[in-house]
Amino acid sequence: MEEFSAEASIQGIEAGVFARFVHGVMGVMNAIGTAWVGVITVLISCDIIGRVAFNSPIIGVPEIVKVSIVAIAWMQMAHTLKIGSHLRSEIILDRLPSKGKAFVNLLAYSMGAFIFAMVVFSGWPIMIEAWRIGEFEGDLPVRVPTYPVRTILILGAALTSIQFLLFLGQTIRFLLKPAGKGGK
Repeated sequence: MEEFSAEASIQGIEAGVFARFVHGVMGVMNAIGTAWVGVITVLISCDIIGRVAFNSPIIGVPEIVKVSIVAIAWMQMAHTLKIGSHLRSEIILDRLPSKGKAFVNLLAYSMGAFIFAMVVFSGWPIMIEAWRIGEFEGDLPVRVPTYPVRTILILGAALTSIQFLLFLGQTIRFLLKPAGKGGK
């Protein structure tokens, strides 16, 4: 019987035009998130040097960092799922036969798609309202807009849900494949 593998699943998914587009968006968001980490690192370092050496911190760094951490996490969420880098315990999964692994993944991917779709569903009106009122974090002199971060959260959750659905489709195809096809 053919062995179920997440790596083979990812390679199979990448063949479709829609999946390539979604994965391209994920890659761009991941790259922006990574660059953003670098910018925040420099900003924090400059703030610390300003505090210690000159007794003059950069105004607004805590607010900027607070909002940025949320945005960075959501910018990289879907890509991290796509490459299989989320934390996952496989103690029991490794003991299951190939079809058993696929059934467990079927359940996990279904729940993941549903949960992240609910994040999009429940967060959408909040995001729209944040844009409408021009929502900000912090007080004067530094007010950091939060509506772009709410948009990044919705986009990241949507892409993560889509990635779970792509994995789910691949798993269903594996489960429906006749036992002797292309297997070991």
